Amino acid sequence: MRTKKEPQEQLSASSVIITNNITSYMDKIWKGLLISLFYVLFTEVLLFFLIKFSSFDISKDFFFLPGRWAPDFNYILRNIILPNALSWFFYVVFKLIYKKASFEVKKVCVCIIYLICATIYSFSHWGFNYLSIFYCIPVILSCPLGKNSHISVFIASIILQIIYCIFQYLLIPSLFNILIAALSLAFLIAVYLITIFIYKTLMTALSDVKAYEKLNTDLKLRLYHDNLTGSYSKSALMNESNSITSYASVGFIDLDNFKEINDTYGHDIGDEILKALVFTFQSHGEPVFRYGGDEFIILSHLFRNDFMEKLKKIKSEFISRCEKDYHLTATFSAGVVEIKSNTDLKQLLKDSDRLMYNAKHSGKNKVATE
Repeated sequence: MRTKKEPQEQLSASSVIITNNITSYMDKIWKGLLISLFYVLFTEVLLFFLIKFSSFDISKDFFFLPGRWAPDFNYILRNIILPNALSWFFYVVFKLIYKKASFEVKKVCVCIIYLICATIYSFSHWGFNYLSIFYCIPVILSCPLGKNSHISVFIASIILQIIYCIFQYLLIPSLFNILIAALSLAFLIAVYLITIFIYKTLMTALSDVKAYEKLNTDLKLRLYHDNLTGSYSKSALMNESNSITSYASVGFIDLDNFKEINDTYGHDIGDEILKALVFTFQSHGEPVFRYGGDEFIILSHLFRNDFMEKLKKIKSEFISRCEKDYHLTATFSAGVVEIKSNTDLKQLLKDSDRLMYNAKHSGKNKVATE
C-alpha cells in the first residue's frame, strides 16, 4: 500500500528539485560568462600588442591610458561590459535553441556565438584596422567540426568582414581603407590555412598513435589469450613467472580421456568441453592458463587445502554441466602444489604435473597433492 508523503518530506523533495534547477541554470550562466570573458582576454591581449607596436592612439583604442596605466572606464563600459552583455544574451538564446540538438549542432552553434561576438567586438572597438583578430577565434574553433562546418564558419567570417569593410569604406572612402581590408582578409585566410594544416597534422599524428596502440593491444591480446577457450595463453603464464609469489597455489589440470571424447563425439564437441572447463573455473574467479591441448594451469590465491576443496567443488560442477549440456561424462585430474618463497614457476609446473599424473594413475577424476 502506497503511503502518503509527509509535508516535511514533500518540502524536502521540492527543495532538492529547485536547488538542482538553480544549479543547472547557474552552470549555464557561468559558462556563457566564461565564453565572453575568454573572448575579452584573448582580444584585449592581442590588441595590446598590436597597438603597442603600432602608431595608433592608445588613449582611444585600449584599456589603459598612456603614461600612467590608469583604467579608462568609458572604454570598460563601451568595449567590455556592453559587448559581454550582448554576447552573454546570444549565448543564452542559443542555449535555449539547441537544448535538444545533437552534439555536432551544439558545436556549430558555439562557433556561431563566437562569430556574433566577433562582430559585436569589431563594432564596439571600431576595429577596422585590426578586424581579423576578432574573427580568429571562431575560425580556429571551427576546425575540429568537420570539413563542411569549418568551411561554413570560415566563409561566414569572410562575409562578415567584407560587410564591415564596405560599411567602413562608405563612411571613410580611401585607398588606405581598401588596403587595410585586403590585408585583414589575407590575414584571416592565412590563420585559417595554418590552423587547418596544424589540426590535420596533429590528427594524423594522433591517428598514427591510436593505430599503433590498437595494433599493440591486438598483438598482446593474441599473445596472452587463447582464442578457442577464452583463457590466458601459455605466454601469459610465463609472463607471471616474476610475480609467482603473489599467488598461493598452483593447479595442473588435465582432462580425462579427452582423445576418446574427440574420437567419439567429434572435435567440435571436444572444443565445447574445453570451453566449458574454462568457463567453470572463470565463474569461480580463478585465472585459467591453457598450457597445451587439454592441459590447463590454475594460479590461485588460496592456500593448498582450501584450493583443493574448491577444485573438488569446481570438478563436480563441471561434470554436471557436461552431462546436462552435452549428454556425456567428462572429468579432469589435477595436481596441486603450494607456492614457496624459494621456488620458481618451472619447478612448480614440473611438480604439479607429476602430481597430476599420480592422480591419473590412481584412477583419474581425482585431485592429488604432496
